[in-house]
Amino acid sequence: MPEHSPSPAAPDPVAALLGARLSGRALPAFPAPVPATLAEAYAVQQRLIAALGAPVLGWKVGRIPVALIETLGAERVAGPVLRIAELDGDVPGAAAIFAGGAGAIEAEVMLHLRAVPDRLTGGDDGATWVDEIRAGFEVASSPAPDVHDHAPYGIIADIGINNGLLLGPRLDIDDFATLAVETQIDGVTVGPGRAIDVLDGPWGSLNFLVDLHRRGVIALKPGQWVSAGAITGVHPIGIGGAATARFGSTVHIACTAIAETGFKP
Repeated sequence: MPEHSPSPAAPDPVAALLGARLSGRALPAFPAPVPATLAEAYAVQQRLIAALGAPVLGWKVGRIPVALIETLGAERVAGPVLRIAELDGDVPGAAAIFAGGAGAIEAEVMLHLRAVPDRLTGGDDGATWVDEIRAGFEVASSPAPDVHDHAPYGIIADIGINNGLLLGPRLDIDDFATLAVETQIDGVTVGPGRAIDVLDGPWGSLNFLVDLHRRGVIALKPGQWVSAGAITGVHPIGIGGAATARFGSTVHIACTAIAETGFKP
């Protein structure tokens, strides 16, 4: 009886994304099959987190494209944070992005969880669960150059395209959300904003994560950071590019984009 060759393995986006993130090499395109639902995308995300083998230090929150909000019944997406670095005064931090992939910088407020809420009741209830707030940058980068063409599913699947947080100075809990924030890329102003004006603000981002946690989609833990949403927008940056952000009149942070060389768990 003739022998049959084994059927080729079905394509798996986790394997391709894992290899790219560990090596620091970009992919030609987002690997097939691209998840087609939020549930599929978060399932790929959880598999990729497990494969990368690093502790989850926090969660980033991003926005779903406006045209899909009603269809999907959600306004935000979440992704794990696996890298965190402290900014050192006026010395620019290092923001690692994939050469040939997608890379961007986002000025955000970072919330440090004292404990995990059972649920939030609205208003400033989130403040009782947070013991520190910082200005900072989210480094958003994916090895897939076309990841935004597959939003929100590709973004969620590729760990929220988070490639680290850069933590700057502390912010006062009484006015952090209303501070005027301005971001510059290579000396050009690319966006002003206030955290409170992004959907229902930073506490809304925390409430979104709490809901995902309660439904078993993600696992919040005390001590994790929450990157609460891009205040001035998502700003593409190339290797060697410089980003600065001002939070109010006294807090200033800066970073320079460098080439990703591979994730080290």
